[in-house]
Amino acid sequence: MTRTSVVQVLRVREAWTAALEAVPPGGPGGTDLLRRRWIAAVLTFGVEAAEGWLSLLAILPAAALPAANQPAVTEISPAVTMVPAREWIAQMPLKSLSELAVTGNELAEVLEKRPGPWLGNMLSALLQATASGDLLNNKQELLLEAKRMDGHEL
Repeated sequence: MTRTSVVQVLRVREAWTAALEAVPPGGPGGTDLLRRRWIAAVLTFGVEAAEGWLSLLAILPAAALPAANQPAVTEISPAVTMVPAREWIAQMPLKSLSELAVTGNELAEVLEKRPGPWLGNMLSALLQATASGDLLNNKQELLLEAKRMDGHEL
């Protein structure tokens, strides 16, 4: 494993720990919020890093717990979270920006705007919504959603 991939795996761990701290698993909508945060981590750090984290978790469940100087995350067993996390990855209709049915150039053209930071934000939001199952990875649907989003700040 390369140094970069180890860093990415550790970042997935940090994202998951933060998700568990922020979202009570037994609370209303908790499972869906955890799923969305997990998908965001997968999109941000990559499937390989997420799978690496889950593999480490299977071997060393204590690795999911925060460092000694951090508060306990939850009383939920880290091993319990492995099954849904793997299922959530498998259920993602796309796992990277390159799979999105629309490009940044297409968005800029349709919205008649010059590329800029807004474009990365919009692409990320469309990717997250599509990977979470809220939107179909269909060019027309994505362009319609982009037009809707353009009327609001991201």
